[in-house]
Amino acid sequence: MKKSTLWVVVGLVVVVGLVAYFGFGGGGAGAPNNASSSTPTPTTGTGNPGQPGQGGGGTPGTGASSTVTYFCKEGTIVAVFGGSTVKLNLSNGHTADRTMTLSETQSGSGIRYAQGNVVFSSTGNIANLTENGTRTFSYCIAGTETPAKTGMTNYVDGSKTFSLTYPTMFTLIGGEDGYTQSWRQQATSSGVQLAVITIPASFEPKTNFAGATFMVGTSADPGAIAGCLTDGGGSPTTSVQVTINGVSFTKLTFGDAGAGNFYDTTSYRTVRNNQCYAVEYTVHSSNIGNYPPSAGIKAFDAAKVKNVLDGIATSFTFL
Repeated sequence: MKKSTLWVVVGLVVVVGLVAYFGFGGGGAGAPNNASSSTPTPTTGTGNPGQPGQGGGGTPGTGASSTVTYFCKEGTIVAVFGGSTVKLNLSNGHTADRTMTLSETQSGSGIRYAQGNVVFSSTGNIANLTENGTRTFSYCIAGTETPAKTGMTNYVDGSKTFSLTYPTMFTLIGGEDGYTQSWRQQATSSGVQLAVITIPASFEPKTNFAGATFMVGTSADPGAIAGCLTDGGGSPTTSVQVTINGVSFTKLTFGDAGAGNFYDTTSYRTVRNNQCYAVEYTVHSSNIGNYPPSAGIKAFDAAKVKNVLDGIATSFTFL
């Protein structure tokens, strides 16, 4: 064999070897396993690491652009995220709507935007706006609300984990920031409040009804999961099995009392994706014997209040 021919053969062998090793055009060793070589399109609305059960967060990831609506104790915030800024449209139903644009700043967890003495921060689906050291929009929760039947509103959380329907006269807000033992009544482990609905005392005026709280909470704590379907926080409990929109729940009822006040809790529990979920409400009432007859205070309609709150609970749906 001539020397020139030999070098041609050697060259071909080297080229074939490189193709086999790097996987040019064929997904071999050292090459990505993706079938497509195109650049992935950034997603929106799920970039902020979420709390357990939130599946991400209501805010966009790096480089994403999206609009997120937050429902707050004081009103609503429509946040338009884009690049390194956020434009906030603020509405509280009392004063004129306001608009402000803030720049992204460093945050230990979640996201943080600031401009002067104004700070907008968010962890998971929960957000707050602070102006000059005072929270002007607090307990904000990301999500979507649409009208349901007359007098009712349907809410879908920002991570599209669950939905529920509640009377429009009530107020839906976010819970506490981060992990808390208030994720369900009488909890001893930490979890996250996913949504809170407050029912004012004015729902039953001139009665001993002091208000009620409806809450959706979750915890991935091993202790919380182990006692999810039985734990009433040490209180005497009753328990029955129910099915809500195709999902099996254990319905626990228990109560607490102190200083002339009564707290009766109905908690629907289920374990899903290695997390304990609590869909529950607590009715707060006072001892009617503490009121003088001249005050005209009557016993509240417990059945009416319970039926309304049970209606919210049975509307709960995992998405």
